[in-house]
Amino acid sequence: MTNKIIDYDEFHNTTSVQTKIIRNNNFTYKTILKIIDNYLGLSKNILDIGSGAGSLCLYYANKGYKVLGLDISEKAVENATQSARYLKLTNVKFTKMNFPEEIPNEKFDFIILTEVIEHLKDDNLAIKKIFSILNSKGMLVISTPSQNAPLYRLGLAKEFDMKVGHLRRYTVKELKSLCLKNGFEVVYIKKTEGIIRNYLFINSFAGKLVRFIKFFISDIVMFIDNLTIPFSGESNIIIVARKR
Repeated sequence: MTNKIIDYDEFHNTTSVQTKIIRNNNFTYKTILKIIDNYLGLSKNILDIGSGAGSLCLYYANKGYKVLGLDISEKAVENATQSARYLKLTNVKFTKMNFPEEIPNEKFDFIILTEVIEHLKDDNLAIKKIFSILNSKGMLVISTPSQNAPLYRLGLAKEFDMKVGHLRRYTVKELKSLCLKNGFEVVYIKKTEGIIRNYLFINSFAGKLVRFIKFFISDIVMFIDNLTIPFSGESNIIIVARKR
């Protein structure tokens, strides 16, 4: 897969300061929040790599966890920091860092890597570095675009992938293998996001509808979308792995 060089500060030009914490039924984050919540356990500190606007960091900081968000974009870090100040959350910090070439000096109980690994030139190094900064039995959650996505197989996701800087997509086997060879035990795999939800996220016009998908409408759309996965394939893969 080819891609153009992405200016992530420019990419985050439209990222704004958040004045509200996302809800657990948020259409964009509902699936990943449920999975993270299931595996947080007794975790005390969380690292979110590629934290962007900081939505997940702010959500978990509001629940009392100590959270660090890393992002390559200074613009994203500045906005997320302002969001934390506005929301009066003192247990979350955002730092500009070029992962995996740079990593934090501390260790973590739980690391989130959502929609990031497909952007990194050296995905093997990324998982290796994550292993090194996880505490014993620490958990890692990865989400990433699937090669099995129906729109991708039809050639309708190529422009989107190039626009956002995707270097590759994964199969479940490839992503699982990447974790295993770097010392992780894979404890959960989920094939998620059907063709409806995927279309809403990769089509700029359809994407404008996402902000209106709330409350019971979100549940209805998700239910119908999930019904399409066994027949048309998943657009996203989520893996939960534990440090051995």
